[in-house]
Amino acid sequence: MNREARVLKGLIITILIAFPIVLASFAPVFWFVLDSAPRNSDDAMVELPVRHGDTIADVSMRLENAGLIRNHTYIELRYKILYRLGRARELQAGRYTISSAWKPSKILKVLTSGSAEHRVYVDLVIPPGLTSRTIAERVEKAELARKEDVLDAIIALASDFPIQENPEGLQGYLFPDTYRIEAPLEGSPDNSKEFAQMIVRLMARRFFEVLDEIYPAWRQLTRVQLHEKVILASIVEREYRRPEEAAMIAAVFNNRLIRNMRLQSCATVVYTIENTSNGRPFQDDYYRFNRRIFERYLDIASPYNTYQSVGLPPGPIASAGHVALNAAFFPSDTDVLYFVVEDPVAGTHTFTRVYSDHLDARAEYFLSQYTVKN
Repeated sequence: MNREARVLKGLIITILIAFPIVLASFAPVFWFVLDSAPRNSDDAMVELPVRHGDTIADVSMRLENAGLIRNHTYIELRYKILYRLGRARELQAGRYTISSAWKPSKILKVLTSGSAEHRVYVDLVIPPGLTSRTIAERVEKAELARKEDVLDAIIALASDFPIQENPEGLQGYLFPDTYRIEAPLEGSPDNSKEFAQMIVRLMARRFFEVLDEIYPAWRQLTRVQLHEKVILASIVEREYRRPEEAAMIAAVFNNRLIRNMRLQSCATVVYTIENTSNGRPFQDDYYRFNRRIFERYLDIASPYNTYQSVGLPPGPIASAGHVALNAAFFPSDTDVLYFVVEDPVAGTHTFTRVYSDHLDARAEYFLSQYTVKN
């Protein structure tokens, strides 16, 4: 072997011996020293979207531009090594809140773990007594889905649940509650439709969960019988002010149904004006006079106007909460047939069995209001 060959061989051996040593000494630097938060980090929380189809290169550049990491190349390389070793999953799409004080290793763990802890959530508050349209408007205001997509889902998904066929779909079967929902990515129309369906399913499933708590035997009812209970609950929801009176109000309507009397619920008149084509011509006056109910409104021809139609309306007029649902399934054991406001501030009513007593209670109420105003 000539001299040049011996020198080359020695060089190769030296490199082969030195490379693992250099690599071993650099690994702690790469894995621990470089794994540090950006300089002057102030622990600010920054929202970061990870979209479907994003690569680590896309996300690392977004992180660097947001000031959440020092160098996008480092976190890319770290992720690729972990992924090859089977110690990291794929990036999980979603909206995250990332702290500027986090190390790249923690950021990667959050973005790949699928944990819900650091994702962005929206509290969707749905109080009792809302119609489908009002629920849809609240969903849109929360920037979760478009109103039209929610209304479409309320109709389209009704057949997925054990309810009576109803032109208004799942209206009345969407339980009022506060729902914590993961915020959607900036999306396309398809994303809005997907979220709308998810929210409607969530609310409908919650309704049947609550129904299991209130009346576990509801599955033994026919769909018509269940529908009647839900309609009654929706009317009670819009009529009662004090929870302790809800079962009495349910008893009044229940007793009237048994006797084939008109329910004469002002709540159904309001629904007729606000939500039906027959009531639309009266809307301007109704809103102009601060939603006051005039005598002429009681004559609006509509199956929802229980001053004109005998029996229950075709469907629920609102989403009933726990109190009203419980009242509909367990009305008070009483023979009362009438109620009228007693104290509008306290929200109490006077309940009577005889019509003449009801007229006296009405007169007393109107007299008290006149006395207060004068």
